[in-house]
Amino acid sequence: MDIRFQNASGKGQTLPWTADCTIVFAFEQEAPSSFAPSLWEVAPWLEISPGLRDFRAKKEERSLLYGHPENPLSRVLLCGLGSKDTFKLNLFRDSVARAVQFCRDKGFATIGLPVENLDRLVQEGRSPALPGAGLGDTGGEASRYVSREILIREAVASALLSLYRNDDWRSKKEEDSPADPRWLALLFTEKEIPDAAHRAARQGEAEAGGVILARHLSNGPGNHITPAVLAEEACKLAKAHGFACTVFDQEQIEARGMGALFAVGRGSVQGPRFIVLEHCPKGKEQDKPLVVVGKGITFDTGGISLKPAAKMHEMKGDMGGAAAVLGFFHALGSFADADELPRVVGLVPAAENMPGGNATRPGDVITTLSGKTVEILNTDAEGRLILCDALTYAQQEYTPAAVIDLATLTGASVIALGDYGSGLFTEDCSLRKAIMDGAEDTGDLVWPMPLWDEYDANLKSDVADFSNMGSREGAAIVAALFLRRFIEKGTRWAHLDIAGPGYVVKSAPLLPVAGGTGMGVRLLCRCLRDERVVGLNDKC
Repeated sequence: MDIRFQNASGKGQTLPWTADCTIVFAFEQEAPSSFAPSLWEVAPWLEISPGLRDFRAKKEERSLLYGHPENPLSRVLLCGLGSKDTFKLNLFRDSVARAVQFCRDKGFATIGLPVENLDRLVQEGRSPALPGAGLGDTGGEASRYVSREILIREAVASALLSLYRNDDWRSKKEEDSPADPRWLALLFTEKEIPDAAHRAARQGEAEAGGVILARHLSNGPGNHITPAVLAEEACKLAKAHGFACTVFDQEQIEARGMGALFAVGRGSVQGPRFIVLEHCPKGKEQDKPLVVVGKGITFDTGGISLKPAAKMHEMKGDMGGAAAVLGFFHALGSFADADELPRVVGLVPAAENMPGGNATRPGDVITTLSGKTVEILNTDAEGRLILCDALTYAQQEYTPAAVIDLATLTGASVIALGDYGSGLFTEDCSLRKAIMDGAEDTGDLVWPMPLWDEYDANLKSDVADFSNMGSREGAAIVAALFLRRFIEKGTRWAHLDIAGPGYVVKSAPLLPVAGGTGMGVRLLCRCLRDERVVGLNDKC
């Protein structure tokens, strides 16, 4: 679906708006006409529409009003948001998604959204508790108010995400599947569309594109999305957007000394890959980059420590972190202001974790890129192994402004925070606050978790420097402590365990197909624009 813009024209500032259906959002106890007064001028038939009298703007209430077919705006979909006192961005996102899906199911090819409607939502729904960091926000308290630009960005992103399908692996589309609308137009009353509004719409479009790519990769069957295919996808992104891209194959991984990544991938006929993507605008070659690392286990059987058969097919999604990093770079390359953004490096250690005659065994001792040795007590604790070599590489090759890794790492995180919550582990106060604010803005559920030294003893080994796992109690903390052993003093680092929200089994308005969610793409976009991530060093 294309994103378009319609604005006033002519000496009389007429509004040549047109769309098969126009969406209007309203709060309870407020006249819908007050939320888009110009719409009532373009479509005067609304004043006498019987359905208007029945609309109460209850939460999730929708009412489709019909006018004369010759009117350029002959249908209006009223969408209720409930009380303005309970208005949140997540409610708005869901409402946009439901409205666009309704239009698709009705067969409407074009959709209009009056921007003055969003302006009124800003005025009526303004609250210090309402989340929403502004475009390019650096964390000031004033920016925590929602703005017109935020609602434009979120409306565009939500509309596009609501239309996501997973048809890539079907021989043909389902015959009764409705076609997506051709375009969504933002309807402006101004003669000149403000640059900030245009930029916000394009940012939402770019971020949605990144999320959709991440979903595509996470939902891809293991026989189609292999480590080599992830590497090919990274190369495509580099070619399309001018990134630098380097890919190490299995022999180069072994020769480089990445013993942990090599150990995980050696059991599969699909050899491991180590992917390096870099966005470095001209003049920023000496800047410290933000380094983002994504776990890329394209299929996880558990290796020799084989998982139970039930639900093993979902392990195609064990590369949600890698998908997020590649989706993030897709969005970054699509940003109009990409050359003005900081330098960023993406690292994706990718492997299949398979049993076999060449697979790593429980009890084996491997030497990591850092030189530290690890006793592998359980081959199903593989994610931390491939990540540790990537974290070491990040610090050996760069002087990072910050390192953020994302991984579907532990079932313990799901037990602690459920299917929708991500655990955030960091000892850097500024980095923690920036990620938490960014997550609030994007609607992600992220919660800070401890890195207690008392749990570190769980990693004790009798034969190596330490082992790759400990007891089941506090396992998400222990996994994070394992990663912390590879972080050098002075390196700002945060670990996001996205095991719950990276791959979910229930659909939702913004996720119409259960499976890979693209969690982390939009959050990384916030982090890249936050000075607390790319500029400061504030230890707890």
